[in-house]
Amino acid sequence: MLQKGKALVFFLSALVVSYGLLAAFYGRVVARDEAYKELAVFMDALNKINKDYVEAPDMTKVQEGAMHGLMAALDPYSGYFTKAQFEVIQKRLAAGTAGPGFVLSKRADVLFIVSLQKDGPAESAGLRQGDYLVAIDGVGVEDKSILEAESLLRGAPGTKVKVSVFRSARTKPLEIEITRRAESPAAPASQMIGEGIGLLEVPSLAGSAAEQVRLKLKTLVSAGAQKIILDLRDSADGDPDTGAEVANLFLREGLIYYCQNRNGERTREVRASGDRFVTDLPLVLLINESSASAAEIVAGALKDNGRAVIIGEKSFGMGSIQERITLKSGAVLVLSTAKVYTPAGKMIQDEAVRHTGIRPDVEVPDDDLQQDLVVQTMYDTQEDQVKYRQLREKIRKVQLDRALELLAKGVLPEKKAA
Repeated sequence: MLQKGKALVFFLSALVVSYGLLAAFYGRVVARDEAYKELAVFMDALNKINKDYVEAPDMTKVQEGAMHGLMAALDPYSGYFTKAQFEVIQKRLAAGTAGPGFVLSKRADVLFIVSLQKDGPAESAGLRQGDYLVAIDGVGVEDKSILEAESLLRGAPGTKVKVSVFRSARTKPLEIEITRRAESPAAPASQMIGEGIGLLEVPSLAGSAAEQVRLKLKTLVSAGAQKIILDLRDSADGDPDTGAEVANLFLREGLIYYCQNRNGERTREVRASGDRFVTDLPLVLLINESSASAAEIVAGALKDNGRAVIIGEKSFGMGSIQERITLKSGAVLVLSTAKVYTPAGKMIQDEAVRHTGIRPDVEVPDDDLQQDLVVQTMYDTQEDQVKYRQLREKIRKVQLDRALELLAKGVLPEKKAA
């Protein structure tokens, strides 16, 4: 009983500290009576567990469970790790950081694929955008954070990892084996299409992408481009600064994005610099549901500054800033401390899915066309994976054709709010 009592005191102390820590990081001083009022619920539950649970409870597990639940209730990108758990993650990553070639997120407590690297390991193995992860090498991931799942997915180049995924219209999970490959973000590509139209495709905004985009854009301008199509479809990586650098290539001045804490205070503002500006040629930006993170910084900045017309599908909605905090016990918090906003005040990452992301000015494909495209491939006798790729390529072509049509006419539609 003494051991049990000590564990209970330890747990309550840790909970009080954690509660205060979270409140401090969000910049809000919680009234003492309100704090104790909230903690009374935990204390009452713990007393019941300690007194009436069918077996002697392991209070360490109870504490860890409470902390995991606390962080999971915040957002998909926050998390709590005990010292031992974080050490395991670090050891996994030290063994190799080659990855499967996709970007993960989490909604409704389910991990799923936001975007896949073109011709990367996961796409080549048959995984798709929107697949839900059930297990990695036999380890269930329903209760895992994004960081934990990514550590399981990574390893030495050439090694294999098996993932179990659920897919729409499937009643059983698919088992797919992926051969890990060293990280190598796809490079931007440029070409002249149509009369005086330059196409700049940017499948990734990781690493040195911003400088590569700048060079490709200058090449198009030097080649005589009079209009530009910037393609950020399926680009879901990169940090806010990289997104800001790319947006700056098309903006001589103005706000690109800002960060705001829970008190409504702007913790950071990023503005365009004339030194980075390259061109003010007419611009169309292509995005889809797999455009996220840095790509959304670009889309929001160009849209709200009236610099580009956005064509395609609503973007994913990934825009928050995380801090990694090591507690005295050695446990680690990964805590979202600010949200990212477009110049007009649109929060990129919203808890309500219908509000999250950047909306296009011209939605392509619309619902009717989407259904038509599905029907066109539904009765194809070829393999399912081939049909899926054909459908994706048809949608991409329709979006690009719409951009070319609008640029050729020289009359772009009125821009909508992000």
